Amino acid sequence: MIKLRPMLSGGAIAVAAGAVAIAGFVWLQPPPPAAAPTLAPIATAEVILGALVDSKTVTGTLGYSELTALRPTLAGASAMVTALAPVGAVVTRGEPLYRLDGQPAILFYGSAPQHRTLRFDAGATAPVWVELEQSEAALAAADLTVELETRRRADAEARRAELEARLADAGSSTPALPEFVELNSAVTLAAAKLARVKQLSAAELTPSAEIAAAETELARARAALAAAIRSLTRDLAAAGLDAVTARVAIADATVKRDALAETHRALLARADDDADIVQLADNLAALGYAGPLAEQVRAWQGASGLPVTGSVEISQLVISEGPVHVAAHDASIGETLLAASAERSSILDYSSTTKLVTVPLAVADQALAAVGRAVTITLPDDRRVAGTISEVGSVVQDGNIEVTVTIADQAALEGLEVASVDVDFVSERRDGVLSVPVAALLARPEGGFAVERVESAGMRLVPVETGLFAAGRVEVGGDGIAAGDRVSVPG
Repeated sequence: MIKLRPMLSGGAIAVAAGAVAIAGFVWLQPPPPAAAPTLAPIATAEVILGALVDSKTVTGTLGYSELTALRPTLAGASAMVTALAPVGAVVTRGEPLYRLDGQPAILFYGSAPQHRTLRFDAGATAPVWVELEQSEAALAAADLTVELETRRRADAEARRAELEARLADAGSSTPALPEFVELNSAVTLAAAKLARVKQLSAAELTPSAEIAAAETELARARAALAAAIRSLTRDLAAAGLDAVTARVAIADATVKRDALAETHRALLARADDDADIVQLADNLAALGYAGPLAEQVRAWQGASGLPVTGSVEISQLVISEGPVHVAAHDASIGETLLAASAERSSILDYSSTTKLVTVPLAVADQALAAVGRAVTITLPDDRRVAGTISEVGSVVQDGNIEVTVTIADQAALEGLEVASVDVDFVSERRDGVLSVPVAALLARPEGGFAVERVESAGMRLVPVETGLFAAGRVEVGGDGIAAGDRVSVPG
């Protein structure tokens, strides 16, 4: 195989030789003098040791907690609304929330609902549970009704049995009862007399007119017997009807009695629960009343404009855990409420006086929200207050979930009712780390980053390791970097 050798022309050889000569010339030249230092100031930043926080700001709404619809308890079948606490008002212990027929419904603090009427008799050591007392009376009346109807049925059945026996005796050819012996005898004698008169008349021993008289006498005797039988039949039917009516009445009374007994047993099961009594006493004591509880109740009723009866009725109290903020009216003054009406569900809406923030947080950012996690809230006047996530909703609406944030420093919110606020959620936090502005980072040709540390002799390039990027700063570390150092920040 013949190999071909490349051939260079004379011109090409000359160009190559010239290039080598030039390169050698440049390499042999002394290095150029360093550039004169610039007089322009260098922007620097301090290396800070502390916390580095990455956060996301979401706009939320400052307001009150979830509303409670207050459904009034009516003492009668209907009542007129005569007063309502104003919208926006804060109602405290001992103050009325509304008035029905001029009677106030007073706010007391606690957690036990006022579920019964308590009567405080003077001198008594314990209040009377009125509904239990009424239940006992109703149950006793129901027992008596069953007993009376049972007696009525027994009487009706005994009377029916007696009438059936008398009716059978009345229809017998040989009755045993005196009344039917007499009636049957009258019929037999009248029939015998008629036969005898007919015989005598046939022998022309008696006028024919005697036959008519005897026939009339027989008809009367038979009519008397028939009337007695009809009377017995009517009495027997009435007795049977009484027995049936009594059986139905017993069944109805038994059902009612059993229902009352079940209700009474349920009431008895709660009879030892005196949480509402203790709660009432605590509220009266907090309002400054003293002495026997019965006297406190009457004094409170008199001071509150309630009838001084010693009976605390369900309609007289509204129980809440603390002061309430009236948010809206669901009824109007002068409106008549009906106990049996389903149209009116509430009279007003209220909430606690504690203000909180609700935030619509995107589902994609759900990891930012965890119950108990701290957040920072920026108020409309740019003041910042601390908050804590108390609830994270599970219902997605328009791609968001609702996050509730509580604020411990309620005094900082004074004067604010409903307002738009900014909430800073922390996504990541590093404590006790060094950080510099992100602009201070310089990319190294071999990879990684460095910063220019300012020294007395000039600038020194220091390699660093990076961590969290947040709020325009970056976590840095390395042997050549320390807190308090200053680094250049190219502008």
